[in-house]
Amino acid sequence: MSLRTRLSLITAFLTLAGLGLALGLMYVLLERLGLAEIDRELNLQSQTVIQAALLDPANELPPDIEEELAQETGVSSTLIYRDGRLTFVSSVLNVPQPLDPEGLGRGAGLASVAGWRVTTLSRDGLTAQVGRPLAPLMQSLTRYLEAAVPLALLLGLGAGLTAWLLVGYALRPLERLTQATRRFEEGAEVPPAEGKDEVAALSRSFADLLSGLRQQRLREQRFLSYAAHELRTPIAAFRANLEAAQLKGGVERGQLAIIHREALRLEILAQNLLALSRAESGETRPQPVDLADLAAEAFDRFQPLALERGLELELSADPAPALADPRLLEQALNNLVINALRHAQARRVRLACGSAGGRAWLEVADDGRGMAGQAQEGLGLRVARAAMAASSGAFSVRVEGGTVARLELPSR
Repeated sequence: MSLRTRLSLITAFLTLAGLGLALGLMYVLLERLGLAEIDRELNLQSQTVIQAALLDPANELPPDIEEELAQETGVSSTLIYRDGRLTFVSSVLNVPQPLDPEGLGRGAGLASVAGWRVTTLSRDGLTAQVGRPLAPLMQSLTRYLEAAVPLALLLGLGAGLTAWLLVGYALRPLERLTQATRRFEEGAEVPPAEGKDEVAALSRSFADLLSGLRQQRLREQRFLSYAAHELRTPIAAFRANLEAAQLKGGVERGQLAIIHREALRLEILAQNLLALSRAESGETRPQPVDLADLAAEAFDRFQPLALERGLELELSADPAPALADPRLLEQALNNLVINALRHAQARRVRLACGSAGGRAWLEVADDGRGMAGQAQEGLGLRVARAAMAASSGAFSVRVEGGTVARLELPSR
């Protein structure tokens, strides 16, 4: 059963329950009001009979009162007792005598007995019992129920139908979200949900979740694409040199150098892929670091490579305490230095770091003609950008008399 149907049935049930309770209370109220009106008339009639009888010296009813009571058409009945003996009956109905035996014994009271409403009043040895049948009142209440119950059923049905329409309108954002979820594999977009109610808020939250999943899938696809692209070249070089060595029956020194170089390249690639995966998945371990120490270690590590390529590597490091994942930060810096030494076509590469405006920064600059567009879109710079994003930092590349790659982190 759908949520829309359940809510509609619940609405119809609650409406019927409320109407049933209201009808029951109204039935009781009408019954009480009808009995109160009958009691008032019976009490007035009994007092009139007693007073008329007591005004006569012989405690006899005046002829006009007897004639008036004798002419009753059965709407009410009057019985008069003197000293417990029935002396007068005014009724065309075959009524029980007395109408209320217990009330006659007490000499006063109001009671409903055998379908009659009876008032008993005694004074100076004279007792009058005046009764009226309850059938007319019951018939009126029955007609009330016959009219009210079908109306309540129609109102309950109308409430259920109205709830069906309104709930359908309220759940429309969820229905659109459900359809978009079913077509998630096809790249379907979730339409924006309007309104400020809970359904709209849930729809927007789930839409954001689907958007996040789609972005995560795109990142995974790009990651696999980068990995496949970067792995293709060294693996092909490995295979070519191994096939050549197999044909020659031995491995030459030049081939060993190529295999060694490609092995180092695979190692760096594996480190970059691992760092990129950790950064984009948020698996970071921030620790207090000083960018000056990190720059000094990179200077010592890449000085031999700079000398091999005939480049000058400079270091200008001021204290720059920050909070970041040391391994991700080190990998990002290694990539920037390698790019500067290999791709920038420079004669000099400079490492510098410091603090300014509550930010710790580290730059790798060269005096070449700037990185090529392909280098700027490579895996190394992507790792640097992801590492900064994972550490609440920023990464930028600009060309100012060469290429300047800058890492910025909040100061510790």
